[in-house]
Amino acid sequence: MVEVYPACKSREISGEFLEQLRRGWAVAFEMLREIGVGEIAILEGIEITLLDDDEMARIHDEFLNDATTTDVITFDHGELLIGVETAARQAEGFLSHVDREIALYGIHGMLHLSGFDDKSSADAKQMAGRQEEVLRACFPFWD
Repeated sequence: MVEVYPACKSREISGEFLEQLRRGWAVAFEMLREIGVGEIAILEGIEITLLDDDEMARIHDEFLNDATTTDVITFDHGELLIGVETAARQAEGFLSHVDREIALYGIHGMLHLSGFDDKSSADAKQMAGRQEEVLRACFPFWD
């Protein structure tokens, strides 16, 4: 089960987009959960909250001692926080769409729950490839 909460003020999130995210992320969650690796394998569901930069930076500082904003924060108990303002900036830089970036960040967080890491450049490259595969499978309209 995937719950999605729009708690951002900088961007209006339509009900239709929320449902697209929920459906796509639910497919990704089940796909990764069935593989049976990492924390995701034992979770019954996940909760994803869409936040603005100021709240992302506050939480990033509180839990990771880094007062900067970030794209996604993943907690082992299945809570993911996604920075929608960061997604908008990254989408512009990558010539992508902000909705695609938001969907990608949810998958990125789930991959962390599946044991993937992106601390080294080799690991980041492997994780990026896997997240694109999952994105194409779960959100084919952004391919």
